[in-house]
Amino acid sequence: MGKKIGNRRVVNHFEAGSNCQVFNGNISGCVFAMPGAIVNQSPVQKADAGKAKVGDDEGELRVVNQLKPMFFGNEEDARLFLGSIQGMKATQITSLVNQWVAEQRISVLSRKRDLWRVLHDCGIYTKSESNWNNLVK
Repeated sequence: MGKKIGNRRVVNHFEAGSNCQVFNGNISGCVFAMPGAIVNQSPVQKADAGKAKVGDDEGELRVVNQLKPMFFGNEEDARLFLGSIQGMKATQITSLVNQWVAEQRISVLSRKRDLWRVLHDCGIYTKSESNWNNLVK
């Protein structure tokens, strides 16, 4: 038969020996785990809305505006650099930074923490700051 819950009748079909559960109704807020699993119920972490993210025009503009001072205020170079490093490996990014520093397109004063922070915060350069500092000369 079934079990009456509120004004609804819930009928669960269960086959002996199976590892299946049937849920009828709202399951919002439920945690599902296999037997023996360790479940950690921490609050969902939301992305910081204030941090610049590349992927849309508004996010790209925020990143470019943060990069501009490191490129001597040259927005075109900041945009070109940002576009060039999309999809690059970490070592490729730091090599390009070294090249642009040598060409005086990136400020020597901004090449370390300042540039790393912007690229790290927007998810382009995911390695540590010490890794960055070892590779950026």
